[in-house]
Amino acid sequence: MLWNDIYVDAAATRLGRLEDVRQAAAEGRYDPAECEADDLVSVSVVDDASQADMAVEAAGLAVSRSRAAHEDYTLVAHVSSGTFHGLDHWVPASYVQARTIGGKASAIQLQQASNGGLGALDLVASHLAARPAPAAALITTSDKYQLPMFDRYRSDKGAPRGDGATAVVLRRGGGVARLVSTVVISDTTFEGMYRGTAPWGEAAGEQGWPIDMRKRLKEFLTAGDVQVADIAQALAGGQQASMLAAMGEAGVDIKDVARFIYPHSGATQVDWETVKAVAGVDVSQTNWELGRRLGHLGAGDQFAGLADMLENKMVGPGDLVVMSALGHGFNFGAAVLEVVAEPQWS
Repeated sequence: MLWNDIYVDAAATRLGRLEDVRQAAAEGRYDPAECEADDLVSVSVVDDASQADMAVEAAGLAVSRSRAAHEDYTLVAHVSSGTFHGLDHWVPASYVQARTIGGKASAIQLQQASNGGLGALDLVASHLAARPAPAAALITTSDKYQLPMFDRYRSDKGAPRGDGATAVVLRRGGGVARLVSTVVISDTTFEGMYRGTAPWGEAAGEQGWPIDMRKRLKEFLTAGDVQVADIAQALAGGQQASMLAAMGEAGVDIKDVARFIYPHSGATQVDWETVKAVAGVDVSQTNWELGRRLGHLGAGDQFAGLADMLENKMVGPGDLVVMSALGHGFNFGAAVLEVVAEPQWS
């Protein structure tokens, strides 16, 4: 989808202390061979705040950086990858709104696994496009991966999890980066990959805590005529297809793009030499170094990468940025942004 007069006006993150992954390996919490192969440096660990309060902190910073007045906000969208926020039958989006912009904007909860940030970006842009300026929307993401529910190093493989929240303000009428295009597509061929085979009534009892994504994948592979290579090819193909579609709609070639923001994954999941050979993207153009320090933030990798690039002036006016995401299901998202102003943020 091509967009007109939709801007990212502010972005922010709320992160935790950086835990050395080598220390985790030495303590037996992270398989040493996997630690070496994944090639991460650290992961973000939040000890002192709930997921909802992390989102409030990120949102407060983003709102303070934005020029949008509180009465301009028409929507608050809170996103997670599916991690539990502490209470059933509760709406964290309203909690975030009450502690940031207040007012009468609609508050909604969204979930699309690790594609949640870009999925929300696509939906919220549609909401704003139907409203005249001035109009603004707040998107927050927040995920924590902690025991007893989730083991950040062992529940899944190849993408050690980090805790963190992010926020962006979308706005009509101007901002620091113009939203040029978004594409969100899906391929449900391997929907069951992280569901496993246990009957619904038995799933909770058989699964237990911590969540075991590796077991679910093993069950899925054992139950059907599916090879890991088939899954890898489909995921890479879907991610590439969404990126090319978004750039195609924007009339942008890969050589025109200054920076690419990918999901935070270990080197066992992303071969940067292959990415360069196939897609023409050099690792130095990406957020790999940030991802190596933070770990996978669930729905927030893309917004964290954007905030980091804007805060540290890694991009400037005229630069094009492409964000890419994929989430279980599987859903694939991509967005093209053009930086139009240098943010005046502390």
